[in-house]
Amino acid sequence: MSKAFPLLVLGLLCAVSDGHTQVNAAASGFVLDESKPYVYLQFGHVGPRQPYQSSDGSAGLWIRVVNNCRVPIVFSGVNAPPGTPGVILYDDVVEQKQFLDVYSRSDKKAMAERRNRARLRRSMLRRKPAGYTAEVRGIIRVQPGQIIEFSVPRNHVAEFWHLQVKFALDIQSWSVAAGPFTYLTFSEHDIPEEVRRAEHISSPR
Repeated sequence: MSKAFPLLVLGLLCAVSDGHTQVNAAASGFVLDESKPYVYLQFGHVGPRQPYQSSDGSAGLWIRVVNNCRVPIVFSGVNAPPGTPGVILYDDVVEQKQFLDVYSRSDKKAMAERRNRARLRRSMLRRKPAGYTAEVRGIIRVQPGQIIEFSVPRNHVAEFWHLQVKFALDIQSWSVAAGPFTYLTFSEHDIPEEVRRAEHISSPR
């Protein structure tokens, strides 16, 4: 065997190792807190809110956007009305995917429960609101490490639907219009259980 062969293998191993080191360094340099996603939503609070549209109720849901990366991100949105903290991001209200209900029995009571559940779902979905949108869209920019709070009507999140907002990395002047986009979702289960329980006791929906 040629003496050059072990040296060649060693050189290749060093190159592969150096490549992994560079990739890991790049990844760790992009995310600020590696224990969290690079951008995520966080529950703020539920409480009174100044309506933005005539169809809005007075109950509001405040959600925080955490930019956990070293690149600014941009959303479509506008500043909140005077007297209302935070901003308003344009969101979509999306129907939850229906999973197959598994029943351990097939008697008449189980079938009735299944029908009632389906009837409730259809009835509730007729009340699903539209998300926030506008023909002229503003830009909400979130700097690296920054946390902003946005608000939506409380009914934008419910048992049978959730909201989603989209953002783009602010790396080109047209990013907010052309993307590529990443979608963040917020569902009923992202609201702490004790808050949901208190809401149910004070004003059943």
